[in-house]
Amino acid sequence: MPPIIDSHVGLPPGGGSIPLATLIDYIVQRTYHELTVLSELLPRKTDMERKVEIVQFASRTRQLFIRLLALVKWASTATKVDKCSEICNFLEQQSIWFVETADMLAKMARETLVNARLPTFSLPCAIDVLTLGSYPRLPSCIRDKIVPPDAITPAEKRQTLHRLTQVIQYRLVASDLPQQMRKLKVENGRVKFNVEHEFEATLTLMGDSPKIPWRLLDINLLVEDPETGDGKALVHSLQINYIHQLVQSRLMDNERPLHDLYRLLHTFCLSLQLEVLYSQTQRLIKDRMGDSVCVEKYDIGKCLSLSYWRDPNRRERPQEALLFRLSVHVAEDDDGKPLQISHFPSMSGEESSRVGLAIRSNHLSMERLLIQTIEVRGLAKLKDLAKDLQKFTEGACEIRDLPIALHVPLLEPSMDSEKLRVMVDSQRGGLLASVPASKDIPEVEELEEALNGDRKNLDRLVRNLRLRLCVMRCEKSSQYLPTTCQKHLPFINLTNHALEKIGRSRLYIRVPKQSAFYLVVELVEGDTTVDYKYYLLDTTQCTAEGSELDLSEDPCPKLYLKAGRLTPLDVYSFLHGPYTKLYDEQEQSNIESKRRKRKIMLGELREPAVKKSKGHPYFTPELAYILASCEERIPLVNLGLEFEKNGVVHSGVQADCEGTCFCLSILSMPDVEGLSQEMCVRVKKLLLSLKVRILSKPMRNWIVEFLFSKPPLESSNKKEQGPVQRVHIMMELNIDNLKKVVKDILDEWAGICHLYSVVHEFAEMYTDPRTELRTAVDIYAYDYRKLSMIYGPNQCSLINIQWKGDAKQFNVSLGTVGNSSTVNPHTLLLSQFQRELNHTRSLAQICQVLHETWAPMTSINKLNMSLVQAAATNVKQPMQSFTVIPQSTTHVRIAFRNISCIDVHFRSNKIVSVRDGAYSLFDNSKAVDGFSPTSMFKHFLNKYVDDAITGRHTHRMSTTEDDNPPSPMDSIDIFALSSQSSSTGSPASRQRETGLRFPMTPPSNPHTPASPSAARISGVTPSPSTALIGTPSPGTLLNVGSPGNPQLHVPSPGSSAFVPAPSPSSLGIHMPSPASGFMGPQGLDVGSPFTSANLAMPSPVQRNWPNSPSVAGPSPASRHTAHSPGNPALHSPQTQAKDTEHGKSSMLSHMTRMLPQRAWAASIPTLLSHDALDTLLTPNRPPSLPYTVSLSPLERFLGSVFLRRNLPRLIQSESLTPLRSTDPNVSSFKVETLQFHVTFSNTLQSLHMNVQAVPEHRDQWSMEVLNIIQQYFDSKVACPPYKVNALRSFCRILETPIRILKDCIQLMRLELMGPNQPSNMKWYMQWCLTVPPHAAFVAPAGTAAVAKNKQIKMLLMIQFTRMQPTAGQEPQSIIVPLLYDISANTIQHMEAVRGQPQTPAYMAITQLLQNFYHPQSAECILFPAVQHIMTNLNL
Repeated sequence: MPPIIDSHVGLPPGGGSIPLATLIDYIVQRTYHELTVLSELLPRKTDMERKVEIVQFASRTRQLFIRLLALVKWASTATKVDKCSEICNFLEQQSIWFVETADMLAKMARETLVNARLPTFSLPCAIDVLTLGSYPRLPSCIRDKIVPPDAITPAEKRQTLHRLTQVIQYRLVASDLPQQMRKLKVENGRVKFNVEHEFEATLTLMGDSPKIPWRLLDINLLVEDPETGDGKALVHSLQINYIHQLVQSRLMDNERPLHDLYRLLHTFCLSLQLEVLYSQTQRLIKDRMGDSVCVEKYDIGKCLSLSYWRDPNRRERPQEALLFRLSVHVAEDDDGKPLQISHFPSMSGEESSRVGLAIRSNHLSMERLLIQTIEVRGLAKLKDLAKDLQKFTEGACEIRDLPIALHVPLLEPSMDSEKLRVMVDSQRGGLLASVPASKDIPEVEELEEALNGDRKNLDRLVRNLRLRLCVMRCEKSSQYLPTTCQKHLPFINLTNHALEKIGRSRLYIRVPKQSAFYLVVELVEGDTTVDYKYYLLDTTQCTAEGSELDLSEDPCPKLYLKAGRLTPLDVYSFLHGPYTKLYDEQEQSNIESKRRKRKIMLGELREPAVKKSKGHPYFTPELAYILASCEERIPLVNLGLEFEKNGVVHSGVQADCEGTCFCLSILSMPDVEGLSQEMCVRVKKLLLSLKVRILSKPMRNWIVEFLFSKPPLESSNKKEQGPVQRVHIMMELNIDNLKKVVKDILDEWAGICHLYSVVHEFAEMYTDPRTELRTAVDIYAYDYRKLSMIYGPNQCSLINIQWKGDAKQFNVSLGTVGNSSTVNPHTLLLSQFQRELNHTRSLAQICQVLHETWAPMTSINKLNMSLVQAAATNVKQPMQSFTVIPQSTTHVRIAFRNISCIDVHFRSNKIVSVRDGAYSLFDNSKAVDGFSPTSMFKHFLNKYVDDAITGRHTHRMSTTEDDNPPSPMDSIDIFALSSQSSSTGSPASRQRETGLRFPMTPPSNPHTPASPSAARISGVTPSPSTALIGTPSPGTLLNVGSPGNPQLHVPSPGSSAFVPAPSPSSLGIHMPSPASGFMGPQGLDVGSPFTSANLAMPSPVQRNWPNSPSVAGPSPASRHTAHSPGNPALHSPQTQAKDTEHGKSSMLSHMTRMLPQRAWAASIPTLLSHDALDTLLTPNRPPSLPYTVSLSPLERFLGSVFLRRNLPRLIQSESLTPLRSTDPNVSSFKVETLQFHVTFSNTLQSLHMNVQAVPEHRDQWSMEVLNIIQQYFDSKVACPPYKVNALRSFCRILETPIRILKDCIQLMRLELMGPNQPSNMKWYMQWCLTVPPHAAFVAPAGTAAVAKNKQIKMLLMIQFTRMQPTAGQEPQSIIVPLLYDISANTIQHMEAVRGQPQTPAYMAITQLLQNFYHPQSAECILFPAVQHIMTNLNL
């Protein structure tokens, strides 16, 4: 591409200079352009020519770039040359200016000044102008030649014109005027003749003499072309002048001048009109009409003849016989007439008058003339055709509309769009047949050909078209329905089938929603009518070979159909059945109609406001009704057949009692498996009716309606208060899966029967006032399918019970009603309630358990179940605070952080028993895998024991430890010794003693199931179920998301999942429901659970529960009940006399005292009331604690135990010196100058640290400093969320040297002060003992935030918060990681992660620490540096 130089950019001053960069750019572009041209031209040349061109290009380019190189080298010294050039240019410019000045002065002196002389002044003229103000010396000849003479006055002008007007009027009266020129106007001395739509002539007279001829002043031709004239004149001005001269010559020396004037102008106007019509015809032929119109003859000024309806495709007759001619000509008999019109063939007088006998000159239009002529000709054609077609139809043929058309009704009744419409082609003259309802109908095309031909077989063609319209009606009717209409189907077995006997005019309409059934519509033609016949055809999908398809194997086969049974349908029975009113009553007679109108006019009868709307002729109501009826009947018929296969008796498809739909009435239902025949008969008696209907909108579904009599349970639902109960079930309608529908209906029937079986038994107890079940629960709703009951103090908790047929068991769901503040408390026990209901089938038992356990479960739901991040050493694994693990409906386990476990058993009389769940149920010396015993738990529970509970059961709550003293012999089994002692007595003998008795500790009796050796001795084999089930880890069971999930149900403590021992059932012990052991009226079993070694005698427990059978064997709850502190013979080898004295002393007085804990103390259950349990589990804020976090007392206690359990491990890992303590509940350790004792507070809800100075260093520590450490530990370390790494950081702080420890204590003091800092402080601080999430770049969040590196460096994190926050905003806070160099006694801001931008806070604190000056001394600068930041930090 050649270089492009912008011409608009001017060159710099100084001559022909150009920038070097621009020059280089031009040279490069030129070279690139030449190279591009070479690449395009060289391939078309010979090899030698290509070589020559390349060499020439290289030579030219080389010379060009050598010049450029020379120019570049010269440009380095161009500054000096430029300066010399500028000096030369300046001197040369000065020289030019001097020369030009001399030349101009010489020219002025020789030429300009020579002629610069004034003429002689004209003083007389100047004096006249100055004195008189005029110039009177102008020559008069100039005035005579330029100034015109004065005109006549207006009065003289009016007088002259008036006189001339009188002369003209006289001349007109005296002369002979043509008839067409009688329209004239005389004024202002002239006369104007006007012949409409031809011409307008203006004449005058030049004198009053009779012999003076007329003078023609103006001619205006009024002939116009309204279609293409566009306001332009049709005659040129030269032609007008010629006519003007010709007419004026005729007016001279003529006896009848005005007659000659009219003849001449009239003849010219007629010729002009013919010319206009001819030109319009030419344009019409060219633009629209084409060869259908042809000009036959045109004589200028005489005649214009043209032919129309010319059809070159017609060859049946000679062309001349088919021509229609129209002629416009001049009247030969009278020259004064307008253009005349004549037709061939001739028209009648009426037709000719409609077209017109002459041309209307007011609007010359050949197209309008042709249209009028064609319209008249077409109307005559259609009238002849109407006479021929009238005999083929019952209705009257009509000729109407514009353009004109013949409407032939082929059907009665019919819409205009269904009528045969015949029009005349305006161009060709042929007949055009159409049916507006549809296009491209072959029958219409055949009929059109017959109408334009010889019109043979016209009756047959009309009948075919009538059948076609009936088919279209059926297709239109099917379009309103969700179906498809087809004329042919791919049948493979039509040979010898009933379909062959049906006429060819038939349609196949698929029954809506039925893929295998088609409605066959046969059309039977008559003379003028068409009859409909209907058949129902059953089809089957198959292949071309005839084998039925399995669509699951071949998803995309080419489908064919096999025609099945063809059933004729009786239309009359369909349309005149019960509740079927398809047509209105017969119309009234003429006399009745007139009588009705007369009454309406006289006011005796009121006309209805809304008239009945007539049906649409397009829509065939019989077809639509039959399709809809088949659509609804076929599924019901198939469903009835499926019912018969399953033994269900029904009455067939019938119209519903209201006539709204069809229904299938069931007469008898089968018996339900698993229920007695008596119960099934009882339910059948309650069933009044069972109907199956079909619901079409909004979706197609089955509606099953059960009608029952009043249920045995009265509910509070208003809808269930009537004498009958309706149960509606909606199912998806799928005709291909009727077996599932029948199975679902039978399952619903089974569910109703199963639910009624338990409701029937429950109703007897519920209505009995002795059971007091009405006070426990209230029937919220019972509709035979589902039972809903509400319970609780405010009747806000809801339980729904329903039978599930697929699982063949009851399904229980829980919820709330009304304004309930919490969720249903029993949600955690949902699967346990469902299992127990299916096992016992006793609603009374479920209701009693729900009523008794509502309060404790509400308290359990108050526990904090949130996740705590980095609570233990592993900071990446979160721990759940509390996890509730349901065991049964009366037994739950509560795990705390996967370490501690609590067993809670619910009992009657508002009592619960609580024990440490970490101990084995059968051996108190063993712990469950995954859990650790909780120290001080027994003493903690005793603080919440009510006096009413202890008095009711006569227990000594604080003597358990005395009954189980520690054994000094570590290697001797104390349980074996107690079992061998003869003074303890047998369990059978102890049952005869008076007073409440409790079961012994299981390991103390060798005959209990917990002893494997006893099982082997007695010959009892373990249960296979427990032997095969593995022992899951409780730790894995506690990590589930939802403790109440039935899929993750934790097995009962008695199972092998927790205790490696055979189940009681394997030992021959029959175990009833767990609720029977805990929900008894006394709350405790009376007596030992085992009467002898063979365990055959049933337990003498009195059960007052309704419908609760007496069972043999001990209850499993007996292993969880509290051990009797008043019966030491069951637990220790003491004598019975001592036991009796001990029991009496415990009955006389009860005083809580602090006792040394034993390892098995917490395994003995403690009885608590519901109020005490609620107090234990409800979060609160006790004022005695230093923090304000709302936690439950149990969480505070377990959190403190959690920290105390990890404290010894931290003492060893952090190189602290442990100290021996006589009290096992005290953890002691020391550092260089201090010793520490960590113990529980008096309330057992927090840890307390006692700090003392080592005797050798007491002078270094004051009590105030020691109190700060104690206060900081109580409020900032041993506090929620009880994190081990916070305790680890605190231990690392205590391990620091004394000079650093003192500064750390000062930082503790600043944190304890909080916002109450001195007035000069801008920030207050908090010591982060664990890494917060915002500082995760230092270490993972939750890690100990205090770290030391071999006494060299120390890392700590401080959070600074602004003292005075902005109004309406939270106070600004920043987290600052500080790195303290112990050896160098320097402190600095820890650097952020590389790649992250430095924040303004980081830069400000770094600058403060760099400018912080502290004199070199042995004092630690940690506290002064932090104080400096708090005072001087500005953000």
